[in-house]
Amino acid sequence: MDINSLLIALGLVCLAMYVIKYACDSFEDASDYLGTEVYRMKPGIRGATLEAIASSLPELFTTAFLLFLFKDMDGFSAGIATCAGSAVFNAAVIPAVCILAVSYKGVNGHKIDGVTIRRKTILRDGLFFILAEVALIFFLGDTTLAWWMGGALMAIYAVYFAVLLMNFGDEEDDEDDEDDEDDEDEGETDKSFVGQLLTFDYNALLFNGRSFTATRAWIVLILSTVTIGAACFALTHAIEGSADALGVPMYFTAVILGAAATSVPDTFISYKDAMKGDYDDAVANAVGSNIFDICVALGLPLLAYGLIYGDVTLVGEMGQAANIQELRIALIIVTVLILGLFLTGKSSRTEDGEATVSVGPARGWFLGSIYVFWTVFIVGRAMQWPWLNNLLG
Repeated sequence: MDINSLLIALGLVCLAMYVIKYACDSFEDASDYLGTEVYRMKPGIRGATLEAIASSLPELFTTAFLLFLFKDMDGFSAGIATCAGSAVFNAAVIPAVCILAVSYKGVNGHKIDGVTIRRKTILRDGLFFILAEVALIFFLGDTTLAWWMGGALMAIYAVYFAVLLMNFGDEEDDEDDEDDEDDEDEGETDKSFVGQLLTFDYNALLFNGRSFTATRAWIVLILSTVTIGAACFALTHAIEGSADALGVPMYFTAVILGAAATSVPDTFISYKDAMKGDYDDAVANAVGSNIFDICVALGLPLLAYGLIYGDVTLVGEMGQAANIQELRIALIIVTVLILGLFLTGKSSRTEDGEATVSVGPARGWFLGSIYVFWTVFIVGRAMQWPWLNNLLG
């Protein structure tokens, strides 16, 4: 083990996490404005679309860089591992953080027993997530991945997005002249210029912290996206460097380090939604991000790579193909378990008659424990623990 190289790689991971976190803050602020003020999305729709896409950009960039930089089985397996590890983190850790935060800290000064989510939000996102996973597992059963498989994954997301589009614009409009706001509507900021640079606060840097308009929001989105892409390029090299230092395939460092780094924005966005009482958006962001990860973050690079270079071969050294298949099967088991945990919560109805489920801190702790077992499983496979290998045959 090369300790110096490992420390450098870990430092690069931390730097990438820092940049991704703050760049996604700017992205989330702009997307929140677009979702609530411009497109008037209903609760649960904004989280599954703008917020999910915003927080999943790191997975998309990281997977694309891994595949196109290495152009082989190692690169694609690391890309799959990043998205899969991020999916487990999103499905287990993020809801756990939200549930425990609102249970122990309260919302707007009021202590509550847990979070209440619309049942249709869980069913809609959960079923599409399972569909995406089943499709990917089916594709991974072959020895090669062709461009049309990436296209099929993209098609699943197109259908999912079409379902979400049916609920766009259902929030009541208060004002339709957002782009006509006077520039005198100044926002308050106590950050210095250096502070704005270090936190990638593009609204403050470019517009002096003024209230968003649609144009300003889109400019901030684009700049934030470029910044996230640069951080993910560095993360790609950190994944490779840590794997070389530990003497393991990139698959294993991607599923832990890459997944954790790219899941930072999902966590903060969902946490902020939960603390505002937007539980549907908090959960929809986490699950919607998972659908985006599989269908777009994996599907789009595979489609592009296949059209440019040809098929991706799933035959490599150190059992990468078997590891990928094992990972996907484990992921779908975890997903079904987590969805079952939510759907068996306490049932109730809103004032307008919509079915809801409530989950409290006990389930939050259980969700956290799922991720602990997941991490032990991945580390054990990487280190070739005999008892785990014997258990899995």
